[in-house]
Amino acid sequence: METFKQFTFEAAHQTPPFSGLHGHTFVVCLYLQGEPDPIYGWSHNLDDVEGVIANVKRKIDHKYLNDVEGLEVPTLENLTRWLFNEFSSVLPGVDRIAVQRGTPGQTEGCTFGKTMRPRAA
Repeated sequence: METFKQFTFEAAHQTPPFSGLHGHTFVVCLYLQGEPDPIYGWSHNLDDVEGVIANVKRKIDHKYLNDVEGLEVPTLENLTRWLFNEFSSVLPGVDRIAVQRGTPGQTEGCTFGKTMRPRAA
Protein backbone atom coordinates (compact mmCIF):
# COMPACT_ATOMS: atom_id res chain seq x y z
CA MET A 1 0.00 0.00 0.00
CA GLU A 2 1.16 3.54 -0.67
CA THR A 3 0.16 6.46 1.53
CA PHE A 4 1.16 10.06 1.04
CA LYS A 5 1.26 13.22 3.09
CA GLN A 6 1.62 16.68 1.59
CA PHE A 7 2.92 19.78 3.37
CA THR A 8 4.29 23.22 2.56
CA PHE A 9 7.08 25.39 3.87
CA GLU A 10 8.53 28.81 3.08
CA ALA A 11 12.25 29.38 2.65
CA ALA A 12 14.82 31.61 1.00
CA HIS A 13 17.94 30.57 -0.88
CA GLN A 14 20.36 31.56 -3.57
CA THR A 15 22.52 29.63 -6.01
CA PRO A 16 25.28 31.97 -7.24
CA PRO A 17 26.02 32.70 -9.99
CA PHE A 18 22.59 31.61 -11.24
CA SER A 19 20.34 33.49 -8.82
CA GLY A 20 20.36 36.11 -6.13
CA LEU A 21 18.56 35.86 -2.82
CA HIS A 22 14.89 34.94 -3.27
CA GLY A 23 12.23 32.78 -1.65
CA HIS A 24 9.63 30.17 -2.49
CA THR A 25 6.65 28.38 -1.09
CA PHE A 26 7.68 24.75 -1.44
CA VAL A 27 5.08 21.97 -1.69
CA VAL A 28 6.37 18.57 -0.57
CA CYS A 29 4.69 15.20 -1.02
CA LEU A 30 6.07 12.38 1.11
CA TYR A 31 5.22 8.91 -0.24
CA LEU A 32 5.24 5.96 2.16
CA GLN A 33 4.92 2.26 1.39
CA GLY A 34 4.10 -0.61 3.69
CA GLU A 35 1.78 -3.46 4.50
CA PRO A 36 -1.74 -2.43 5.50
CA ASP A 37 -2.59 -2.75 9.19
CA PRO A 38 -5.11 -5.62 9.56
CA ILE A 39 -7.46 -3.46 11.65
CA TYR A 40 -7.07 0.11 10.41
CA GLY A 41 -5.98 -0.58 6.85
CA TRP A 42 -3.27 2.07 6.86
CA SER A 43 0.39 1.48 6.18
CA HIS A 44 1.33 4.45 8.39
CA ASN A 45 -0.61 6.33 11.05
CA LEU A 46 -0.63 9.84 9.56
CA ASP A 47 -0.81 11.42 13.03
CA ASP A 48 2.60 9.86 13.75
CA VAL A 49 3.90 10.97 10.36
CA GLU A 50 2.76 14.53 11.08
CA GLY A 51 5.09 14.64 14.10
CA VAL A 52 8.05 13.58 11.97
CA ILE A 53 7.16 16.21 9.37
CA ALA A 54 7.01 18.89 12.09
CA ASN A 55 10.53 17.98 13.25
CA VAL A 56 11.95 18.22 9.71
CA LYS A 57 10.06 21.44 8.97
CA ARG A 58 11.66 23.11 12.01
CA LYS A 59 15.00 22.83 10.24
CA ILE A 60 13.88 24.51 6.98
CA ASP A 61 10.63 26.48 7.37
CA HIS A 62 11.23 30.25 7.23
CA LYS A 63 14.98 29.63 7.02
CA TYR A 64 17.79 30.61 4.69
CA LEU A 65 18.44 27.18 3.16
CA ASN A 66 22.10 27.92 2.38
CA ASP A 67 22.73 27.94 6.16
CA VAL A 68 21.16 24.50 6.74
CA GLU A 69 23.75 21.74 7.17
CA GLY A 70 23.80 19.65 4.01
CA LEU A 71 22.03 22.32 1.94
CA GLU A 72 24.89 24.72 1.32
CA VAL A 73 23.99 24.52 -2.40
CA PRO A 74 20.18 24.39 -2.07
CA THR A 75 19.07 23.66 -5.61
CA LEU A 76 15.66 22.08 -6.00
CA GLU A 77 17.36 18.75 -6.68
CA ASN A 78 19.65 18.93 -3.64
CA LEU A 79 16.72 19.97 -1.43
CA THR A 80 14.67 16.99 -2.63
CA ARG A 81 17.52 14.55 -1.92
CA TRP A 82 18.12 16.17 1.50
CA LEU A 83 14.44 15.78 2.43
CA PHE A 84 14.46 12.15 1.31
CA ASN A 85 17.49 11.45 3.51
CA GLU A 86 16.00 13.31 6.50
CA PHE A 87 12.72 11.38 6.36
CA SER A 88 14.31 8.02 5.49
CA SER A 89 16.58 8.20 8.53
CA VAL A 90 13.66 8.35 11.00
CA LEU A 91 10.59 6.98 9.23
CA PRO A 92 10.33 3.41 7.91
CA GLY A 93 8.74 2.93 4.50
CA VAL A 94 9.72 6.22 2.84
CA ASP A 95 9.64 5.48 -0.87
CA ARG A 96 10.07 8.90 -2.49
CA ILE A 97 9.75 12.65 -2.07
CA ALA A 98 8.36 15.11 -4.61
CA VAL A 99 9.06 18.85 -4.20
CA GLN A 100 7.39 21.63 -6.20
CA ARG A 101 7.70 25.39 -6.24
CA GLY A 102 6.07 28.15 -8.25
CA THR A 103 2.56 29.35 -8.86
CA PRO A 104 -0.23 27.18 -10.30
CA GLY A 105 0.39 26.68 -13.99
CA GLN A 106 4.04 27.69 -13.57
CA THR A 107 5.38 25.00 -11.22
CA GLU A 108 8.62 23.12 -11.41
CA GLY A 109 9.70 20.21 -9.32
CA CYS A 110 11.84 17.21 -8.61
CA THR A 111 11.24 13.68 -7.34
CA PHE A 112 13.81 11.53 -5.56
CA GLY A 113 13.47 8.13 -3.98
CA LYS A 114 14.34 4.49 -3.85
CA THR A 115 13.16 3.77 -7.38
CA MET A 116 15.12 6.75 -8.75
CA ARG A 117 18.52 5.75 -7.39
CA PRO A 118 21.06 4.45 -9.90
CA ARG A 119 21.44 0.71 -9.65
CA ALA A 120 24.79 -1.03 -9.39
CA ALA A 121 25.84 -2.93 -12.51
